[in-house]
Amino acid sequence: MSTQNLIRLQNITKHFHIHVKDPHKDKGQMDGFRALKKIRYPAVSNLTLDIAQGEWVGIIGRNGSGKSTLMKMVAGVHTPDSGRIHVTGSVLPYFGPDEILHPEGLLEDAVMVKAMQVGLPRSEAMKIYENIIHFSELYDFTSQKIKFLSSGMKTRLLLGLILNINADIYLFDEIPSTTDRAFQEKVVDRIMKLKRMGKTAMMVSHNMDEIKEYCTKCILIHEGELVAYDDTDTILRMYTE
Repeated sequence: MSTQNLIRLQNITKHFHIHVKDPHKDKGQMDGFRALKKIRYPAVSNLTLDIAQGEWVGIIGRNGSGKSTLMKMVAGVHTPDSGRIHVTGSVLPYFGPDEILHPEGLLEDAVMVKAMQVGLPRSEAMKIYENIIHFSELYDFTSQKIKFLSSGMKTRLLLGLILNINADIYLFDEIPSTTDRAFQEKVVDRIMKLKRMGKTAMMVSHNMDEIKEYCTKCILIHEGELVAYDDTDTILRMYTE
């Protein structure tokens, strides 16, 4: 297996402006909104990380520790305030509920948009369109607008998109467990197929069994800082302790 680093993060930092309660303001004279102050919150701080081709790296940490922000910087959704990000190859992200599907679009439109993210021309995207619909089990809804799909249908569509479009790097932010056991088995089988193909992935999850099953390495993040990066068993022991 090649040891080329497909993802290289060098001292990246990302801040967001958030509102917090201001203890210095007179609450008796201020309403709840005016008694707030805006601060720059460090979502990710001075983080350095290399991920080689073929590696599957889990990202764990408490809520608000910066896991999703890190993934979105790798995907190009967010730009770091400082530091450098170098990604080699095409990136295909799954952000679950944060994914935006145009409500007026059809399933075909969703496939075209996702395919464009990895530079796939429309002619090639149309060739895999049927595979995606078949995987997602949405044959009877191809003429429906996205806004008329149930949340479960949208989840199946999004999973069908990321698991059936070829990319070099896959980003999984909390893969959902569906109530349909047969469909869940299809998802697991396809993820394992991507691993066997030598694809590279980053995976955020609070499900430690899932991290252990898919990821050979793992990073622990706390308050935006990289605490440790090691083999998965070592990091999981550290996290539970």
